[in-house]
Amino acid sequence: MRFIQLTALLLIAGAATPCVAQYYGARQDFENPSGIHWHIEAGYAPTLGRTSDYLNGGGTIGGGFTFTPSPGSPFSLRADLSYSQFDATRHLIFLGEQQTQTEIDNGTGRIVNLDLDAVFNVPLGPRARGYLFAGVGGAYRRIELTQTVGFGGYYCDDWYGYCGIGVFPGDVLVLRDETTRFAWNAGAGVEFPLYGGQTFFVEARYNRIQTDRPTEFVPIRVGLRF
Repeated sequence: MRFIQLTALLLIAGAATPCVAQYYGARQDFENPSGIHWHIEAGYAPTLGRTSDYLNGGGTIGGGFTFTPSPGSPFSLRADLSYSQFDATRHLIFLGEQQTQTEIDNGTGRIVNLDLDAVFNVPLGPRARGYLFAGVGGAYRRIELTQTVGFGGYYCDDWYGYCGIGVFPGDVLVLRDETTRFAWNAGAGVEFPLYGGQTFFVEARYNRIQTDRPTEFVPIRVGLRF
């Protein structure tokens, strides 16, 4: 009986050893990251200051990589490419109508950011890590105001096999403003290890684009680093 118990214990230990080793390795990678790690992220970006008078908060998505020069170093270098899209406020639509003397139904703001940041990592224990980051980059901002109109044309209904002439709604560009400017940002986040060596993070970043009236927004994103 004692031999059977010892054999079972050895079998359990043998089966568990690779899992323990993998977990320990993943934990060591989390606590002492090095090299290049890629990431993807998405979330919501509220607008701030004067920007909120013209653009409502909107969705944001991005990706990039982080380079840590040596294991255990608290400093990293990070690059991000992100895209954010916002709907125009009624105030901006009204201003566009006053300027063009044309009815405007919709408006959209699109921003593409390329950022390069220095990162300082702060250990919060074996299962969490905080980090602070700040840096500079460039941003492309495009704002469009459109009017919905009817377009006549020839169409066919594939379901009923009917063809004819009809009117279809579509958008006509009324006003557009686009520019590429210097930008800077600063933020903070918290990161958690996942099984398999990946990590999950939540962060907030203040973005400021040096347009004539500074464009300010705060992407709040969740992401996966691998």
